[in-house]
Amino acid sequence: MSKELLYRLNGNNNGRLKKYLDSFNEPINIAWYPSAGVDFRSLLYLSPEYAKINPATIEEKVFPNFFIFSDYYPWSYSTFLDYRLIYNDARTFVSVTNIEELPRLDLPTDHEIVDFPEGSSATGRVLFIEVFVSSEKLGDFNYPLIYAFVENEPFCSKILLSNNYDISHIMHIRYGGGLMGGGKSSGLWVLNVLKRLNCKLFITDSHYALQHGDKAAYRIYKNLKGKKPEMSVIRTLNSESWSGHGDVTWNIIK
Repeated sequence: MSKELLYRLNGNNNGRLKKYLDSFNEPINIAWYPSAGVDFRSLLYLSPEYAKINPATIEEKVFPNFFIFSDYYPWSYSTFLDYRLIYNDARTFVSVTNIEELPRLDLPTDHEIVDFPEGSSATGRVLFIEVFVSSEKLGDFNYPLIYAFVENEPFCSKILLSNNYDISHIMHIRYGGGLMGGGKSSGLWVLNVLKRLNCKLFITDSHYALQHGDKAAYRIYKNLKGKKPEMSVIRTLNSESWSGHGDVTWNIIK
C-alpha cells in the first residue's frame, strides 16, 4: 500500500511524480519524517551508503527509496525552498533538482496541538521534490521526496491510518517543529502507530513525554491511541550529529 499512498497524493497530476510511479517497478519503501522542518539529514543517515560504513548490530535489509516529510510550517519569514540549494558545507551538498506542485491537502490545524493554527501561505501545499545529495564520505545520490505542509496528527489519522498505508521507516527527531519549534505535542503518539503502519525501522531521539498537545491529539484523533511495540536498538548516533535533544537510535520493530 505504499505506492497507493503516493498515487493518492499525486491526484490527477500527469507530471514527473506520475511518470516516476508508473515506471518504477520495485517495491517502494517510504520513510516518513513528521515535523521535518528544514532538516534533510535523514537522506544521508537512512541511506545504504551510511549503513555500509556504520554497520548496525542487525543487518538492515530494507532501505527507504522514497521520503515523505510533513510539517504545517507556519513561518512566513522563511526562505525555505526559495532557492535550489538546501544545504552546503565543506563535506555535504544538498540541492533541489525539480519541484512539482501536487493537489492541496487542507487538513485541520488545531490550537491545542500547534502554536500557530492559522499556518502560513505554505500550509496545505504538497510538493514533489527531487533532491540531489553529494557527500564527501557517502558519494552522490538522488532521492524523490514529497513535502506535505500539513499538521502531522491529522495527516497520520485521516490519510495514513484511515487507508491502511504502509510506511517502512518513521523518524522522530526533535519533534514539535522540525528543529524550529511550533508545536505543543512531543509526538508521543507516534509510538502507538508504528505497528499499524507496518513500520520496520523507527529512528528516534527519544525526546517525548506526555504534553498538552499529545492529550489533545488523542482526544481529537482517537485512532492515534494504541500501544507501543517492542523494539530493539541496532545503531546509535551521538546527539550532536543530528538531534541535539538526545542520542539517535535505529530501532527494529518486533
